[in-house]
Amino acid sequence: MIRILILALIVLEPSRAANSPPPLPPLPASELSPSFGTSTPEAEGLDSAKLLDLTNWVNDGKLPIFSILISRDGKLVFELYTSSLNRDAAHYVMSVTKSITSALIGIAIDKHIIPGADATVGKVLPPWLFAGPPDLQRFSGVTVKDVLGMSALDASEPPHSETPEDIQRGKDFTASKNRTVFALTQKILPVPGISYQYNDITPQLATGMIAYATSKTALQFAQDTLFGPLGFRNQEWMGQDATGIDNGAYGLRLRPIDMQKFGNLYLRAGNWNGKQLVSKAWIDLSFHPWIRTQPKLRQPNYGWYWWSDTFGAGWTAHVANGWRGQRIAVIPEHQMVVTVTGDIEDGSEDKVFDEIMRNFIVPASTLSKGRAPDAKITAQLTAALAQVRGEDRIPPGAEKRMVPSVTPKEKHHEFSPGNPAAGK
Repeated sequence: MIRILILALIVLEPSRAANSPPPLPPLPASELSPSFGTSTPEAEGLDSAKLLDLTNWVNDGKLPIFSILISRDGKLVFELYTSSLNRDAAHYVMSVTKSITSALIGIAIDKHIIPGADATVGKVLPPWLFAGPPDLQRFSGVTVKDVLGMSALDASEPPHSETPEDIQRGKDFTASKNRTVFALTQKILPVPGISYQYNDITPQLATGMIAYATSKTALQFAQDTLFGPLGFRNQEWMGQDATGIDNGAYGLRLRPIDMQKFGNLYLRAGNWNGKQLVSKAWIDLSFHPWIRTQPKLRQPNYGWYWWSDTFGAGWTAHVANGWRGQRIAVIPEHQMVVTVTGDIEDGSEDKVFDEIMRNFIVPASTLSKGRAPDAKITAQLTAALAQVRGEDRIPPGAEKRMVPSVTPKEKHHEFSPGNPAAGK
């Protein structure tokens, strides 16, 4: 069957096939499980012709997209890579990291390591991390839920704000030996639980809580409870502080196929191969919008490090959203997960993802399941995917962290909680 398909590619697309890498092989058995498999678009009710349009749009637009993956009912049906990338390369996922951090907090609560979402920060973190009793008292009204809803700290920094004060705050945060301690010195928003400010310092409270509650780095805790059971490979958590606390806001490098698995875990209400990795209650609460990110919004659109986006009637998605185009969109109404990675540096990543969803994925999802695929369209799609994979989309001068790779980019070290008697 594979030989027939390759011959069809050569016949139907001679110019493209001659200059393209070979098609990706089928997913190996090690990536497959009862909770995650593969299928054809038509078998899952998707139109290959629309997916061909999507592939040609990526190819013709020369967009700095690195990957697009689509699954339905836990079956991967579309897998696009550019820049000669294969499945094993880990991609820097920016603030998608926050959604993973949220899952780890939920797992720690499920395991009774952290008391609960309504527990105060001062109850979870050891008191000696605070500058003194007044600071401990300041945080007496700030809960885990507030931290996960970006309703805790007034601590903006680049790239979210570029004032001299905020630029200096960002530098001081990065230079801090213990960034959780630094976060605990920041101002608190006027009304935690109602006020909102998106920043990258607040999530450091979350990974700090994970570290001090589990005595592990967030990565180690994730390996044990999430990444390991899901079969992740080549993952990396960059940007630790000197204490070994991982960056709760950004820093993860993940394979897109593993991003898909994580999205499907949430689509499956936290159950993977018969084991409940995250409670359904936690996922429901994480997805539920409860904070308005802008005053003009008619309804909340932000949950616990998850966004709520709509791409048309019946197309509400829960989105792990990262700067420069990183996305995991979970769409329960259609049992779909869409993953995108890239390095879109001109600020158009929201527009690009909206086009992907509205112009291609939504129109592709109109078929009844089980329809036989069109052999000609299937061959054209396979050839187009091979061609676009050969196109280099890594921007000139791209940051090292943004270039996908199999090998790690930093050395990860153990968590060292410090000695309260000797200071922080």
